[in-house]
Amino acid sequence: MTLPVRHHGHEPLALEPADDAELPCVAALAEVIWWHCYPPIIGSAQVHYMLGRGYALRALRDARRNGTRFSLLRLAGRSIGFSAWRPDGKAGFLDKLYLHPRFHGTGLGRWLIEATCRQMAAEGLDRVTLRVNRYNRPAIRAYERAGFRVTGTDCQPIGGGFVMDDYLMSRTAIPGGLLD
Repeated sequence: MTLPVRHHGHEPLALEPADDAELPCVAALAEVIWWHCYPPIIGSAQVHYMLGRGYALRALRDARRNGTRFSLLRLAGRSIGFSAWRPDGKAGFLDKLYLHPRFHGTGLGRWLIEATCRQMAAEGLDRVTLRVNRYNRPAIRAYERAGFRVTGTDCQPIGGGFVMDDYLMSRTAIPGGLLD
């Protein structure tokens, strides 16, 4: 589902489905974003491990084949972020949502959250769940501002001697409209 184009300043903004041919763009964005945001939180070794585990093209293709829906956020036709989600019963599980660091603090992250939730609502889902690293304060604040609430914690080994130490968050009443 391609969402209607909105404007950010004078630039057209759109969230568009990403097919297999666009997964290298998702991987490239993840590489930039993760190396900018995560080393202070989880360390360089775990960033390297998780990029290889979750953002190698094979992993991204496998996720798409297993029902994950990827979308690219485009500003004036240039990809600046992405999201990925999958149905999980009557809820949508927001697996990935990232914005290029140059656009943090501009309102585009909130727009990306809302647009992705709208994709889920169009599929008949009325709740969104996600995991976020417990020490990723900027992301937690962004999700809370978008109406998500912490519903639990989960710490799981993921291999390589690493763990994912996350808050579980949820939001109900997915809105039908987008924020301008």
